Amino acid sequence: MTKQNAFTLAEVLITLTIIGVIAALTIPPLMFTTDEKQAIVGLKKAMTTLDQAVDLARTEPKFQPNPRCYIDNEGGTDVTTDCEELFKYMKNVIQVQKYCDGNPVDGGCMAEYAKVDSCEGWADVEKKKAFITTGGMSFFEYSKAQGASIVGVDTNGPKGPNKWGFDVFSLELTGNKSTMQTYQPGGCEFAENGGKTGSELLQESDE
Repeated sequence: MTKQNAFTLAEVLITLTIIGVIAALTIPPLMFTTDEKQAIVGLKKAMTTLDQAVDLARTEPKFQPNPRCYIDNEGGTDVTTDCEELFKYMKNVIQVQKYCDGNPVDGGCMAEYAKVDSCEGWADVEKKKAFITTGGMSFFEYSKAQGASIVGVDTNGPKGPNKWGFDVFSLELTGNKSTMQTYQPGGCEFAENGGKTGSELLQESDE
């Protein structure tokens, strides 16, 4: 009669413990990397969406040659004359499922994010305008003083985690009166613990 070798119960338990430790060490970083990639994709999509709206605005007589709403990237004076009108215009040319002219949290256009002191007037969120696109992104006025020149975006709308630096970012319309303005991460950027600003995420994606 041939004797068959088999694992003892202790050996099996030790093996499972080792596998569990390895999984605990490797799976969370992999998940975090996936979350970062999703955030980067959403952030770039938001920038493209806003830039396309601004491009269309340039065809309107009231905004020509460029909307008077931008953060001057040459160190000059920021211009906010057209910011309120530009934000309204954007919601008309972007496919929007809901628009809130005040009380955007109660109106379902944005979640109630952490109250931060990053941008002037952010605490007066109930006075801000916001809209949610058919694709599920939320855009809202982030700065009371600068309107559409600084816009907040929640890349997946009402879905979680609804946290700055995870799926919520700040974008500013940069340029000057003689150049085309584009949206870039910036303008009172803020990230909650464990998150990263849009500038940090895009810098990492380019490395």
